[in-house]
Amino acid sequence: MRLTEIYLKEVFLKEFWNEFEKDFQLDEAVSSDLASLLQEANTLIFDKFNIKPSEKKYFIAGSARLYLYPELRDAFGLSGGIGDLDIVIPNEILWADAGLDKELKAGGIYRPTSDGSIEAFTVWDPSKAGGAYADVQVRPTNEILQSATPVGGYYYMSFMDVMDYKTSLNRDKEKEVVELITQYRKGSFKDKREFLRQILNAIGEENYKELFALGK
Repeated sequence: MRLTEIYLKEVFLKEFWNEFEKDFQLDEAVSSDLASLLQEANTLIFDKFNIKPSEKKYFIAGSARLYLYPELRDAFGLSGGIGDLDIVIPNEILWADAGLDKELKAGGIYRPTSDGSIEAFTVWDPSKAGGAYADVQVRPTNEILQSATPVGGYYYMSFMDVMDYKTSLNRDKEKEVVELITQYRKGSFKDKREFLRQILNAIGEENYKELFALGK
């Protein structure tokens, strides 16, 4: 695929997912599990790194953003509570100032909880999980940070970036995903949930189950 084609495809997907998210109603009452993790993170992460949640120096990665929208939770079968919170803080100076030089040298991962329910990273790279995720590629971390948007007082990675990494496990299906999006824009689906189900089917049932388990 030529670079021009790759660029146009990325622009197409970015614009679509950003517009698509606007159609969903935000859940004003954040789930108790997510609210509890955010409360813990206020002390364990934000106070530790001397960051205010309102400052765009970090972003919450993984599936967390999907839990903010009831329709998305339903469409993706996220019936249980969110399992953990991944927070990406790219600025290594903040890590050094927090006294985390050892963690920086060990790969830039900070785990302040014994159960791994809250983790901080210098880089958002799902491929580090290995296994089925070894070939997953995402945009550079600083680009994801620039696109992050605040919801409920916290910065989350954009819906576009969430969908990008969650569909990237099966890159050979990208053409089919683009075709489904084109059909959706033409009004070929009865509702958004049916469209999302078709996207998941295109990715492959086993693949999307693994992908959406990552970052829960």
